[in-house]
Amino acid sequence: MARLMLVANPAASQFTGGDHRRIVQMLDRSHLVESVWPHSAADARTIAADAVTAGFDGVIAMGGDGIVHQVAQSLVGTDVFLAVLPAGTTNVFARQAGLPTKPVRAARLLTAEVPVRAWPVVTVEAELADGSSIARHAVFAAGVGLDADIVAAAETEPYRKYWFGGLHYARTALGLYWSDLRKRRPTLTVEAAGRSVRGIGVMAQFQSTFTYFGRLPLRFSPEDPRPMAVLTVERLPIRRLLSLLWHVARSTPGEVRGVRVWDDCERFTVEAETPARMEMDGELIGSLTSARFEYRPDALWVAAPDPTESAPP
Repeated sequence: MARLMLVANPAASQFTGGDHRRIVQMLDRSHLVESVWPHSAADARTIAADAVTAGFDGVIAMGGDGIVHQVAQSLVGTDVFLAVLPAGTTNVFARQAGLPTKPVRAARLLTAEVPVRAWPVVTVEAELADGSSIARHAVFAAGVGLDADIVAAAETEPYRKYWFGGLHYARTALGLYWSDLRKRRPTLTVEAAGRSVRGIGVMAQFQSTFTYFGRLPLRFSPEDPRPMAVLTVERLPIRRLLSLLWHVARSTPGEVRGVRVWDDCERFTVEAETPARMEMDGELIGSLTSARFEYRPDALWVAAPDPTESAPP
């Protein structure tokens, strides 16, 4: 009988009190379950850290990718597993882990013997614009500049994200491109294994696909990243936009002039001439002046079905 902490975000777009009560009742039949609603992102991290100290077997994040990211921060490098009940707008992590799309169905995976498997993360050590230093972990995505600015713009209209999901991100991306990104000059220097490039944005891919645009997959290359693929956009004038969209659809963005894709990366660094936003798992972390990204295999335990088996409905 596992001891589980359920950390639920009632502000998630698909969260309902009825689902929450049903899930608690369901899990109580086979496990010892405690349920907590955090008051903030920092509170979610603290609750998860306290669960580790108290000897819980697993921590369940119920909500969107935001609560998943916060809970995971305290579980990386421990023996306590992360379980996810998707109740957010895009639920990127849940899709990557092969989980059911509804929280009650996902909870059924935990009612008997919990299937747990290792999960990689990317750890980022960054110097922020305010002079502070942070260390955070990404469980499915990380980026500086371009994509973080799109996330920031999308978050200014959260109600649109709730109602339109991936369409809202796509609309925001196109709007920001027209108003800013097409004219932006490189201020980031990205370095990895003796290679260096300047650009307006850099993203790390360490799962097979990554996207905020609903079920539309985004891949930096036709092959799965092993261990990490790093995409840098040098500049993005109008004449290159259609070509980039075409090659993104074909998983070959590196064939576009001004876009670099480095495969087989284990680590890379970013230096920003002017403070640049950073996002991790779709969460805005802050504006940085420098950062070091490192791939860490098997750093997190996740309750998820075997990827070699058929995905749940």
